[in-house]
Amino acid sequence: MFIFEKMSLITLTTDLGYRDPYLAIVKAKLMYKLKDVQLIDLSCDIKNSSVTDVAFVLKFALKNFNENTIHLIGVKSSSNKNSNKTNDADNTRYLITKYKNQYIITPDNGLFTLLDKDFKEPVYQLYYFDKNQHKFYLNDILVDAAIHILLTGNINEIANEINDYYKVYDFEPFLNGTVLKGKKIYVDDFGNIVTNITNDIFEKYIGNKPFTIKFPGSKIQTISTNYDDVEFGQALVLFNALGNLEIAINGASAYKQLVPRDIGINFDFNILIELDSF
Repeated sequence: MFIFEKMSLITLTTDLGYRDPYLAIVKAKLMYKLKDVQLIDLSCDIKNSSVTDVAFVLKFALKNFNENTIHLIGVKSSSNKNSNKTNDADNTRYLITKYKNQYIITPDNGLFTLLDKDFKEPVYQLYYFDKNQHKFYLNDILVDAAIHILLTGNINEIANEINDYYKVYDFEPFLNGTVLKGKKIYVDDFGNIVTNITNDIFEKYIGNKPFTIKFPGSKIQTISTNYDDVEFGQALVLFNALGNLEIAINGASAYKQLVPRDIGINFDFNILIELDSF
């Protein structure tokens, strides 16, 4: 009779990329200390210290992982002019929480309230004793915490509970007169622009009413069901597998073609859905 035991799962979401050896060093330490661990790269090419990208990736991945999975986040906060914040980030602090029965270990970067604006789970600040550990904090602080949790399950031995962690709240879609306003929250590797307008929000404010979405060189008045609903090179909008309204171009990058070059990464890309007159 065979007895199968669940392997310990650790995911990695970082800005380390794959060109340098840093990510491999992190994995080597985890695999040496934890013989039966399984490591999964959730997203290791986060750009521009974008914690909002981290939140998007993690939020929609959580439901696919087992209880007690550990998610290591190797992205520190940078100034985010496009979000509301209640205090200042502290890049010298490292936190751990258990959210939806999974552990998240991260710098104090505002991630928790970006994941869930109603986040109420206990948050703990990790102990560490050497300032040099900041240089490679993912390997020298966060990995050690993950190892301790998997071996003991005890947070209180390595951290103390706090309430003053960094809180960031992203803007939400709203209806202004006859215009539903949303914003870009993520751009995938295909150049598809994911917005914060969900299917539920669209149904609440737009529903079956006629509407128009205007982009440079195109006007959209229908929601597509797949990318091939339009001709090659044409723009479309659809609700993606995550339930968010996505702006795409069949066979091309919507981000490159529809986002003005002077916007870049420093400003929001807004989507305006105008209700047509009856």
